[in-house]
Amino acid sequence: MSEQTVEEELIEAKARIAELEVSSKTSLTGGQFLTIVMLGPLFLSFVVLGVLIVWKTTSKPAEVAPHMDVILLALSIFSVPVTSAAGIIVGLMADEIKSGISKVGGNKNEG
Repeated sequence: MSEQTVEEELIEAKARIAELEVSSKTSLTGGQFLTIVMLGPLFLSFVVLGVLIVWKTTSKPAEVAPHMDVILLALSIFSVPVTSAAGIIVGLMADEIKSGISKVGGNKNEG
């Protein structure tokens, strides 16, 4: 009898481990993937523009100085969509965290 209970416990433990492995994997929803695909290049280009401005200004200040007002205007105009996109992403992440917390809280009440 004790052999069967040990075997049953091992089978149950393997099943729990398999469930934990499946639940611990990260997956993207369609909306998250589209958000990354559409907003990723926006963030990347904003960072590249900032790096280029700093690099060109420090390496060739005499050539960049006459055009600095236009460059900074472009950067400031470009910062508006980047900031709003960051706000949207943070809002989506907050909603996801809240739904995860409510799911965890619901599971605790069941067990």
